[in-house]
Amino acid sequence: MTVIAPLQTQIRFNKTNLYFINDFNQLIPLPNWAIFFINLGDWVAQAEILKNRLVVGLAIPTRNYAAALAALGVVKARVIVPTERIDSNRYFEQLCKLPKGTSVVFYDCNRRYKGIYQGIDETDGERRLRIQRENKSSGGLTNLVSVKQSHNVAIAQKPNISLPKKQSGRYIITPNDFLDGVIGKAHTSEFTTKTRLDCAVIGRINTLKSEILEIPFASFSLPSKSKIGSLQDILRVRKFLSEGQAYRSEILSSSGSDTPKTKDGLVPHVTIFDGATGFIKWRDDWRNSHWIILLERTEPHFKEAVDIIDTDYINRQNWEEIPNIIPAPSGVEMVVYQEPCQ
Repeated sequence: MTVIAPLQTQIRFNKTNLYFINDFNQLIPLPNWAIFFINLGDWVAQAEILKNRLVVGLAIPTRNYAAALAALGVVKARVIVPTERIDSNRYFEQLCKLPKGTSVVFYDCNRRYKGIYQGIDETDGERRLRIQRENKSSGGLTNLVSVKQSHNVAIAQKPNISLPKKQSGRYIITPNDFLDGVIGKAHTSEFTTKTRLDCAVIGRINTLKSEILEIPFASFSLPSKSKIGSLQDILRVRKFLSEGQAYRSEILSSSGSDTPKTKDGLVPHVTIFDGATGFIKWRDDWRNSHWIILLERTEPHFKEAVDIIDTDYINRQNWEEIPNIIPAPSGVEMVVYQEPCQ
């Protein structure tokens, strides 16, 4: 694997005010290797996806926490990107193809409503989703949802829901000091109510679950005002959320026989391969997003995965030097190149 030296130019990183909490309830500053993976995710997340996409391959001593922290960097960096700037056409078209009568969840003014998809309304050349919010016996109140608003709609996990005569909606913004401390309170409302897929991680579900849900972290500006939470508060992994909640990331198993697929067919901005197995088996299904490939030197298929990366690097799309590459810490080999989207 080829090591690429970083350029000495200024890049933007969100501040990291996170601490581990050890078994003695002590706040421990994040080590340099952890900050590196957060900054790596941050850096990749800042790149736009046009004709080409970034590929970052890393040979590392251990994969523990690497994928979860890189995903944290991705989601955290993209908080400042308003949903309105995300290309919603793909998601809107996915919803348009739903059968009439499909149960959905609809977000409006920080409230969550049950809804039923009732097809497309087309007025003055604009196509909008028809989302029925109340029982027909009370008039069948319907919302018309535009392309830009489509991220307010999510397919319900439970089919065949019944609508009430009147629906005031469930207020879904709950205080979360930890989340406010990490992403900023001004972003919390949109972050917790609008579904979009910033990051997908393909790896070992049980390991990722433990790292994302069970390990306590703290964020604070002053030691006396620490806020406790977990990576899930920021990652908002769909698999670990309740019915109908808006999500920002997915984790998918690398070990199954079927191609891992995201909910609603969404394409992540960044795909993280947590290990050689998922990368070797499933890489061809994820060629419309940036890649972060994490390879542990001791895993069985490490050499095979490195050979694939080296071949792709030789045949890379753009031979120009990529600016602003962050430096890899000691013990980590890193290669960065571009490939065309498919």
